[in-house]
Amino acid sequence: MLKSDIHDPALFFDLEWVPDAAGAIRCFDLPRETPELEAMERIWRETSGYHAENCPRPFVKYLFSRVVSIAFLSRKVIYREGQRHIEFGLHSLPKLPVQEARSDEREIIERFLYIVGERSPQLVGFNSVESDLQVLIQRGMINDVRAPKFSDRPEKPWEGRDYFARTSEAHLDIIKLLSSNSMKPTLNALSRLCGFPGKIDIDGMHVVDLWLDGKLKEIVEYNQIDALNTYLVWLRVVNFAGKISEEDYLIEQDDFREFVETQAEQEEAGHLRRFLEKWDEV
Repeated sequence: MLKSDIHDPALFFDLEWVPDAAGAIRCFDLPRETPELEAMERIWRETSGYHAENCPRPFVKYLFSRVVSIAFLSRKVIYREGQRHIEFGLHSLPKLPVQEARSDEREIIERFLYIVGERSPQLVGFNSVESDLQVLIQRGMINDVRAPKFSDRPEKPWEGRDYFARTSEAHLDIIKLLSSNSMKPTLNALSRLCGFPGKIDIDGMHVVDLWLDGKLKEIVEYNQIDALNTYLVWLRVVNFAGKISEEDYLIEQDDFREFVETQAEQEEAGHLRRFLEKWDEV
């Protein structure tokens, strides 16, 4: 199931995006003063599967998907006084607490790819080969981003990570381990059935409306929840594959829970408190 042992360090990542209104204005020669929603609606009408009544907001091509948030959980093995520990970090671009109603797409893509290039972590996502990575690359090019270290293709495995190699686990897409093109599980359903919180309050269908309402903070919070669920599902995967002992698996899950509890003590971390409450319920 997994060719290699657990990689260190690792980033569990997720993106959120909305239809690119500015791109629609350029691509379809719309008037510059076209309202954002109206420009988005033009993209939807040009998208395969559009139907005014049955499917007014079809899934748009990645080329027209403006990245508004990137969330990632870092996992790293450290040693303190000779004892092995797992160090976690929960991050987002833009950072919480969000002060603005809009995010700078070029800035967050460039910053994320810089972090990946410099730290060389394993990337772990859910449906990330077919979606998140393609969005990052296409939108990075549109925004004239440079990402030389992320884009590097080393000749030998020990020379660095190759995030583009189909046979490499430098980028691990969990969904590729679980299904082919049919019968794909959703992250929310899989998380819930595994006894994890899953999505809290909102789902991906709400992101566009939150963006149009200037509620970037809620999008970033939702984005972070998906990153946390991705990690928990990954931990279940490595336990299933025997890449971690049963004892270490239980210890790490407890350590992660303790980490989230600590993060939830911050005043602005209401979404993490709801995450913990949901975890207790399931």
